[in-house]
Amino acid sequence: MAATDENLWHGAYKIPWHEPGFSRRMLAEHLSQDHDMASRRIEWIDRQVEWIDGALLGGTSSSILDLGCGPGFYSHRLAARGHRCRGIDFGPASIAYARQHNEADARCEFVLGDLREAAFGGPHDLAMILFGELNVFSPAEALSILRKARTALTPRGLLIVEMQTPECVEDTGRAEPSEVEFESGLFSDNPYRGRTESRWIPEQGVAVQTFSVTETCGGHEHVYRNTTKAWTNDELMALLEAAGFHNGSPRTDWPCNTDRLILWTAGG
Repeated sequence: MAATDENLWHGAYKIPWHEPGFSRRMLAEHLSQDHDMASRRIEWIDRQVEWIDGALLGGTSSSILDLGCGPGFYSHRLAARGHRCRGIDFGPASIAYARQHNEADARCEFVLGDLREAAFGGPHDLAMILFGELNVFSPAEALSILRKARTALTPRGLLIVEMQTPECVEDTGRAEPSEVEFESGLFSDNPYRGRTESRWIPEQGVAVQTFSVTETCGGHEHVYRNTTKAWTNDELMALLEAAGFHNGSPRTDWPCNTDRLILWTAGG
């Protein structure tokens, strides 16, 4: 039987970013300079911050809304260039890190909150949702978040949203099952065996990953799910327009070290 939208986006359809233990372990992945799995490596963040400051904002001091800000890597650097930033993220360890390393002080504010529920404040000159964050929300939630972002912007404010490409999401859904043992890792501080199974649902354009985690001592099992929506160009254009944005277009000049993500800009 084909999966319905309600089934796909019901219950715990995301990995538990908000749980303190998971968030603490995820922070280590954000900070790692060995990969780009949770956050990009700093050398690329620096290039992208320079692009945002120069190509989009022209070096003019602006108010920036950083949605899914993680440990604050972008906000910290943009504030150092004279901008004011409001970062919002679901992960308590990431927000704690962002606040503790906030050398810009009053120019940065970090809020622990769910993008679906948190107040965005404003008016802001720029709102950004980077690293494919929007793909992990249901279509209805993505629309709601973008509408909130539009309301939080000035009349001439800009949105930048970096999306996972449809090919990237489909590849995720078609991945072969895998099983690995860890002494400790993202899903537990204790030794565990992790099995990942993936499913691609073409009629919905959705990839579902299921992570089964079995602790070596005691055999306790936990199951987590991560659901990701693939957006075609036409679907994304329609989504942006429904949220009140216009002139949405991909930016080929965005400095990026992968072809699995693409940046779009849109105005009010």
